[in-house]
Amino acid sequence: MSGAYSTTQNTAGPWVDIDLGALCANYAFIRDQAPGVETAAVVKCDAYGLGLEAVACALASRENCQIFFVAYPEEGAALRDYLGVSTPDIYVFNGPLPETMPLFEQARLTPVLNDFEQASAWAQRMPGVVAALHIDTGMNRLGAPFNELDAIAAINNLNISLVMSHLACSSAPTHPKNQLQRECFIDAAGKFPGVRLSLSASGGALMGKDYHFDLLRPGIALYGGSPFDEDEPRLTSVAALRAPVVQLRDAGAGESVGYGAHQITQKTRLATVALGYGDGFPRAGSGHAEAYISNAHAPVVGRISMDLISLDVSSVKNPVKTGDIATFFGEGVSLFETAKACNTIPYELLTGLGARVDRRYF
Repeated sequence: MSGAYSTTQNTAGPWVDIDLGALCANYAFIRDQAPGVETAAVVKCDAYGLGLEAVACALASRENCQIFFVAYPEEGAALRDYLGVSTPDIYVFNGPLPETMPLFEQARLTPVLNDFEQASAWAQRMPGVVAALHIDTGMNRLGAPFNELDAIAAINNLNISLVMSHLACSSAPTHPKNQLQRECFIDAAGKFPGVRLSLSASGGALMGKDYHFDLLRPGIALYGGSPFDEDEPRLTSVAALRAPVVQLRDAGAGESVGYGAHQITQKTRLATVALGYGDGFPRAGSGHAEAYISNAHAPVVGRISMDLISLDVSSVKNPVKTGDIATFFGEGVSLFETAKACNTIPYELLTGLGARVDRRYF
């Protein structure tokens, strides 16, 4: 993290420090992996929980990012307000519905069309206005199936400027399905000659030029999270989740801590921290996750509750005091490590950060 923070803060609850310089460094790193290929930014779900306005404005102003992707038109309309009319392309993954068509018009949003019905409705309402087309190459989630492509290509006044698909197994770069999807994508995209092509989100963007095509759509990698099944050390940490110690106590051997009366086997110094599953920190981290406090690691003991977590600080050499700060991912413990300890993935940790978690920007 760039900038500085105090190890003691006058605050009652948790917050996340967000390093916009690190965000931009990750964007530049991904862009540099694919010279001559345009790099967009996926900022759906409030920029993966880190704040749509701050993230998008930093990428637009500092890195000249000109293409953004969101999930819903409401997100796109908010993004248009933040960035103004100068940004040429805000794509909406989920495409238009009859009731959201006016919002696409008002906010100048570009739909990602996912089937014949959406494509036909768009061409009828917005003849000649550009749209993207998502082709399903094996994800079986969003995207037009192969048996609809000829009919979509024949729709009058449909102006497709980008054809895209999505890799199902990019978290494992050697998975054979990646190559199969690439081949299917090339074959299907041939029905729309001359348009730009996009296959890769974060994983594909870091898998090599065979997956780059004309446009990359990184998401989690921008925010310092690995898109793979292992950590990615080339990415810079962007977010650090912190919370203050609100009470200290000593518990004797045989006593218990937290709900369910988790028994401790020896005398333990406990630090109670103002963070819980109500703030989005997974209860599954009970007994598995750890925090970094006073330059040492301290394990979570007992069950994580809605507002509080207990840490075993018995082995921390520098005495822990009320008001000291515990970091649950960031310095000392990576986002990937914490996600693994909570039996989840970096995506879920970031997007799950609750409204009580203050966002602080560097």
